[in-house]
Amino acid sequence: MLHFPRPRTLPHRALRALPVLLLLASLAVVRAATPASAASAPPGDAFYVPPNPLPAGSPGDVIWSRPSAAPLTTAKAWQVLYLSTTVQGTPTAVSGTVLVPTAPFPGTRPLVAYAAGTQGWGDQCAPSKSIAGGVFDELFAVDNLLAKGWAVVVTDYPGLGTPGPHLYNVGIAEGYAVLDSLRAAARLPEAGLSATAPVAIEGYSQGGGAADWAAQQQPRYAPELRLAGVAGGGTPADLQAVAANINGTVWFAFLGGSALGFDAAYPSVDLNRYLTDAGKAALAQLSQECQAEALLRFAGKRIEDYTTGHVNPIGAPEWKAALDANNLGTPVPSAPLLQFHGLVDEIIPLRVETSLHQRYCAAGVRTLLKEYAGGHVLTHPLAQADVVRWLRDRFAGAPAPRNC
Repeated sequence: MLHFPRPRTLPHRALRALPVLLLLASLAVVRAATPASAASAPPGDAFYVPPNPLPAGSPGDVIWSRPSAAPLTTAKAWQVLYLSTTVQGTPTAVSGTVLVPTAPFPGTRPLVAYAAGTQGWGDQCAPSKSIAGGVFDELFAVDNLLAKGWAVVVTDYPGLGTPGPHLYNVGIAEGYAVLDSLRAAARLPEAGLSATAPVAIEGYSQGGGAADWAAQQQPRYAPELRLAGVAGGGTPADLQAVAANINGTVWFAFLGGSALGFDAAYPSVDLNRYLTDAGKAALAQLSQECQAEALLRFAGKRIEDYTTGHVNPIGAPEWKAALDANNLGTPVPSAPLLQFHGLVDEIIPLRVETSLHQRYCAAGVRTLLKEYAGGHVLTHPLAQADVVRWLRDRFAGAPAPRNC
């Protein structure tokens, strides 16, 4: 039985002592080089603050974890803090949630990374917090995966929950976070998952972009993952096209949030250079809000309302380079894809998805594009039956359909 969402609202010294000192020093080195165990996880929101410096390790290593309240009686949950990679290739820490059905699974249990859509920009909006609180607005999609007996991991993405700005819509960083969440889930002993389990990815909207970026990065970044398929929909594949479409609309908060994310990931774009004092204050407010509140506050605004001389910085060379680097299409995924999109998507025009589909087809990607008679929000639940069926078939080893 498939589950569907509750309605969305508008829409975190002396020589004698030398041997002892050497022993202590060696223990400190070992401790610094080994990710901390779940027992050492700090309580409360301190859980989200990574150790400084970060422990040595590989992307996907668990820094620490703790049991979490599961929103479903049919699953156990753990919050995790794990190592990932920045756009610049340096280590960072990302938080997330691992959910495993309590019922036994015949054979090796598959694992799905669920890439969430927009939750907001303040740390309180992190999926791991709303999942624990039972108010995650995409729980219907996660529940549909758990109902098949599959384990699920939901990343919070870089900077959401953890310190620093949320790298919203910065696809390169989000893709790394998704792939490393799969590694973290498999390396969490309590979860009992196999490192050789087949894995898949599902995401919609912001999550569709993150899912497709993970698909593109996987062959080089995480080749050990047995990636069976990636289902991404409502995908912001062309960030400039999406920005032009929502500037001055009720969806402006998504544009403002993207500007904040790119400014954090790419200091060269220097957003503050363009903003008026009022603009700096407004976007600082946005950075602390969740989706519904921000959409209401910034409805109808334009980026030009907040800049000196009413300019749009997206056309500047630094901005164009950063945005272009995060537009989807290359590198080429090796796993099969399911793309899905609403015919009347008012946020991300259908042409953005169809253009990406054409690029993937031209590159030889095995991809299927399905269209639905809905807008951006409605298409997500409309596609659920097809998404779950498509993922089931990929785990079963059936040939992936395509419509190139």
